[in-house]
Amino acid sequence: MPEDYNFWQQDVLPYEPRSAYYSAEPFGAGTSAASPFGGGYSPASQQYWSGQYGNVMNQYMGELGRSFRAGEEPTMSFVDYLDQYPWTERYTSMSPRLRPGGTTSRFAPSVRRFY
Repeated sequence: MPEDYNFWQQDVLPYEPRSAYYSAEPFGAGTSAASPFGGGYSPASQQYWSGQYGNVMNQYMGELGRSFRAGEEPTMSFVDYLDQYPWTERYTSMSPRLRPGGTTSRFAPSVRRFY
């Protein structure tokens, strides 16, 4: 790894939350059946997570608030929060209709009535 990699990892990502978010697990390198050339998650999943930055940030701020209320010093950075965030569990727990491009026709086909 180049020397300046540590600079970006340790000094930039903690202070650039959007960079940390969009380089997190759903957008990172990896392979899947849906995307064999990188970006370990399916395109629909990536589309969903690309619009969820505000929600994930609000959840992180809620965790910080809980730490403050408990009288603890918050030690988890946003980067650490993203590393432990349950991306797959959150996405798969949604109903198919709520997912991008999701329909329920595969699970509940339309009914035809012949009169």
